[in-house]
Amino acid sequence: MTLPMLPRRALLGTLAAPALAGPAAAQAWPARPIRVIVPFAAGGTTDLMTRLVAERLGGPLGQQVVVENRGGAFGMLGADAVAKAPADGYTLLGGSPGPMVVNGYVYKSLPYDPERDLCGVCMVASVPYVMAVPTSLGINSVQELIARARAQPNSINFATSGMASRLTVELFRALAGGVPMEMVQYRGGTPARTDLLAGRVQLVIEQAPAFLEDFRAGTLKPLAVGGRQRFRLLPDVPTLQEVGIAGYEAEAWMGYGAPAGTPMAVRQRLAAEIDRIVKTPEVTERLLSWGSEPVGGTVEDMERILASERRRWSEVVRIAGIEKE
Repeated sequence: MTLPMLPRRALLGTLAAPALAGPAAAQAWPARPIRVIVPFAAGGTTDLMTRLVAERLGGPLGQQVVVENRGGAFGMLGADAVAKAPADGYTLLGGSPGPMVVNGYVYKSLPYDPERDLCGVCMVASVPYVMAVPTSLGINSVQELIARARAQPNSINFATSGMASRLTVELFRALAGGVPMEMVQYRGGTPARTDLLAGRVQLVIEQAPAFLEDFRAGTLKPLAVGGRQRFRLLPDVPTLQEVGIAGYEAEAWMGYGAPAGTPMAVRQRLAAEIDRIVKTPEVTERLLSWGSEPVGGTVEDMERILASERRRWSEVVRIAGIEKE
């Protein structure tokens, strides 16, 4: 049987693993401060969740945990820095779907391969997506939206603030049997929200917490959520599957990653501590207040989620006919 070729760094990490296996690894590591790179600007959801855990991680590990923001290029710069760091457990990634999964399917010039060069450590929380329209549009259901778009082709413009938010709409279009809509790209979520409120664009599928105040104010109308279950903060809003978009399942998330080849014993120690932190009442309450769902779990749980996300988003890219930029 021919064995698959491993990347050089992954091979080195594999060869080095016996020396760091089992209890010996947990005792020897960490011997110096740990750096966590967030591939986005400070203040966003990924940054806040990363810091919430990181500031409680240093104590049980006996070392300082420093968070560094390295934003730019849709998360590529920060993720690339982690991907090229030594796989020794001293550089971690505050990760999310874009840099850890989606970017690999949509960008030609990506300086790293998410699947080959990064590995999972532990999930922190999931964040539901919500489909929203301006209340002034007069549309009150997903089926009304589809009917309007088909009756008046290209009358519905949808806003995107990055590739991940574009793919949530592309998945909807594909599963709904094709819905004629025009895409309007924005550099960030704030200008997209501004134009949505003004009615210059008519649709968005984005992270639900960003629009909760708009829903309460009645300026935006939530039509459906993208998760498998209803969102506890919007209990009367159905899922897209409930309204007939069979197979639709999309959620944002924040989880810790590391360079490929990071010893399993180190990843397991990190995952155990992160899982414990996520499940403390203080952190659970904070995550829930942000509109996210605490997850936690093991290294194996995180890897299963990453594998599922790769299957889902690679298929969306294929169905939507998106070519690498």
